[in-house]
Amino acid sequence: MSRRGDIVSEIHHYQHKIDVCREKISRLMDESAKIEKAKAEVEEEAYVPNKSYDMTVCEKWRGKLETEAEEYQKEINRQHTICLNDTSNLLSDILRIIERLNEMIEEYEERISDLEAELASLPDNE
Repeated sequence: MSRRGDIVSEIHHYQHKIDVCREKISRLMDESAKIEKAKAEVEEEAYVPNKSYDMTVCEKWRGKLETEAEEYQKEINRQHTICLNDTSNLLSDILRIIERLNEMIEEYEERISDLEAELASLPDNE
């Protein structure tokens, strides 16, 4: 194969890699939006209401059931906090991956530009 053919083949290779990266970014963004929505629903419909709900019947009298209910409430809130923090970390990881994929796209585009410049500089007979 000639140098011209090699360059064209390499350009197609990098264009394919760019397409793959863009597809991955698209899927990650879609999934991130779904996760963000689910996280917001948990916060609004479970975590905040449970955290603010008063388990006691009266401040002066706290029976065994009320005390146990408060302990369960605290444990549920602790578990919610852990899960919400883990979800936030996952969303941050997804953003970092998207950033890296965008960097890779830029690197591939730069390489394509270099290859196109080399291709333009080749004599017509190569």
